[in-house]
Amino acid sequence: MEKVIQTYQLTKSFKEEEVIKPTDFSLRKGEICALIGKNGAGKSTFFKLLAGQTTPTKGDILLFGQSGKKIDQARKRIGFMIETPQFFPDFTATQNLEYFRIQRGVVEKKRISEVLEIVGLNNEKKKQFSDYSLGMKQRLGIALGLLSNPDCLVLDEPTNGLDAEGIMEIRKLLLKLNQEKQITIFISSHILTELQLLAQRFVFIKNGAIVEDLSKDALDKKSQKQIYLKVDQQAKTAQLLELTYPDIQYKVLPNQTITIQNHIDKSGEINRLLNKNDVLVNEFHLESLRLEEYFLDFVEGNKND
Repeated sequence: MEKVIQTYQLTKSFKEEEVIKPTDFSLRKGEICALIGKNGAGKSTFFKLLAGQTTPTKGDILLFGQSGKKIDQARKRIGFMIETPQFFPDFTATQNLEYFRIQRGVVEKKRISEVLEIVGLNNEKKKQFSDYSLGMKQRLGIALGLLSNPDCLVLDEPTNGLDAEGIMEIRKLLLKLNQEKQITIFISSHILTELQLLAQRFVFIKNGAIVEDLSKDALDKKSQKQIYLKVDQQAKTAQLLELTYPDIQYKVLPNQTITIQNHIDKSGEINRLLNKNDVLVNEFHLESLRLEEYFLDFVEGNKND
């Protein structure tokens, strides 16, 4: 499978601080890959390095197998939306895109109406940008990214600030671009439940380093169900679980709560064990671990393998 993006020991330092630690990463053609990290983790800096907006301190970047002097040509095959594009407020969508079309040397003028059609703004193309909703502005940003007919889109927080409907529209649009146009997508977002509905691969970044890289299947296994218990004797419950199941994985939480991450198939057995040993079980149910919880474990440093 063709590699769209490859980095080898890519590093970026500002003064003494290493904001991107030596990073090896590759993005394969056709993937929708999510980059997940809290503010300051290094997401935008990593994207800016790929876009050529900032220079690496060390390491290499290959785009479509090209590096060195050939990388600028290869970069034209990628549409970047890293910060909200600076559109002219008193221009229409068409006028804004015409300005960027000339600036970027896109030959075909009809490409403007094509991209507005793709992002669903064809009926709004005569409206001034200042009159656009936030969702429409984000879609115009994606239209700008599509202007040069790219093979890959790199999008930094494209759903930031959008309501649920706007988020869903962007998600549908990106899935359509990936499935119908075979566009590879590299996306970051804080709205992790959205990424679960969109991406096939999840890359976690913390303090400038990639700490985990998971396929959707692997993530689903990591974020499987857990048993949620609320009991009257937390310490006794923990002791019983450890004696009965030596490999038990559990967390002791506030309010007499315990969650169990393995032996899910033994839930009935666990309930009987506690009842038999005079532990009052006030609540007992299965719940799904969501990506948010998995991510929070990572960034707070609570994750235990």
